[in-house]
Amino acid sequence: MKNFLISLSLIILISLIAIIKTSSKKIEEKTFILNENLSLLKKKYELVLLEHTYLSNPSRLISIMKENKGDEYIYLNVTELKIIDKKND
Repeated sequence: MKNFLISLSLIILISLIAIIKTSSKKIEEKTFILNENLSLLKKKYELVLLEHTYLSNPSRLISIMKENKGDEYIYLNVTELKIIDKKND
């Protein structure tokens, strides 16, 4: 009878460990998926924020780009642009 109780308790412990392990894997998969979705949403947010910044004030965008990258950017006024036509002879 003693051997039966020991073997029964081992079987119960092994089954509990298996249940806990599968549930932890499911939780880990859910957190991974949520982290991936969060990173995609962060990228989309950055693009939308950049677009909003550009549409609201282009000169502010140029100053932000200069601060972040240190490159020189030239702001072109739309009224100063000219169309050049080249005709082939």
